[in-house]
Amino acid sequence: MKRVASGILALLAVSIVPAGAADLRVPTRAPAGVAVAPVATWTGCYIGGNVGGGWAYERYTDPLAAPPDAFLANHTASGVVGGGQVGCDLQYGNWVFGAQGMFDAADLTGEHFFGDIFHTKVPWFATATARVGYAFQPNFMVYVKGGAAFKRQEENIIDPVFLVVEATANTTRTGAVVGGGFEWRFWSNWSFFAEYNYMAFGTKQITFTSLGEPGEPPGPPFPLNIRENVSVAMAGFNWRFNMP
Repeated sequence: MKRVASGILALLAVSIVPAGAADLRVPTRAPAGVAVAPVATWTGCYIGGNVGGGWAYERYTDPLAAPPDAFLANHTASGVVGGGQVGCDLQYGNWVFGAQGMFDAADLTGEHFFGDIFHTKVPWFATATARVGYAFQPNFMVYVKGGAAFKRQEENIIDPVFLVVEATANTTRTGAVVGGGFEWRFWSNWSFFAEYNYMAFGTKQITFTSLGEPGEPPGPPFPLNIRENVSVAMAGFNWRFNMP
């Protein structure tokens, strides 16, 4: 009887042990072979392409003339842009810091009539910028950017009757750029972005080479002041590499 009583007491003791105590005694382990899903990150470098449209505002004045004769009117040169970009990003928490270089071929053309035809063509532009973004989701961020801008500018003054070039000038200008947009990583290392950039080049005195009017010899070189800014809206794709 004593042995039976002892067995019953032992069973009762086991039955009242809390379930939590059993859990503490037997640690739970993850099933072997199950990998933890990696956390998406923007850290890494990328290369990509873009396409869009641009508008270059041109305002002309004659530095040798007194107002109001100094103002020679203005026009906007517009057209298609397309090119590529390369850069790197580093993510801290939700913040993404990076640097980017961009080069685009362009076909921005425009002209106005003011005694003669003033014609502008912008064949290319480039930017070197820093970028700061905020990732609202692991695969989606908005960003702002700013830095230096460079642009090629070709100017012609055309006789409106004979449609021949009377004077010409070519120059590369340096200015500043600010912009912003969003980027979306839609699949693996591929991302889509859309952005707007404003490039300010200020006013620059440009020396024109005179080719002469029809039937007349070329005259001396002469200066014109041209104030210019460029707006560009574009979209494109990036392929990211060197990602942890």
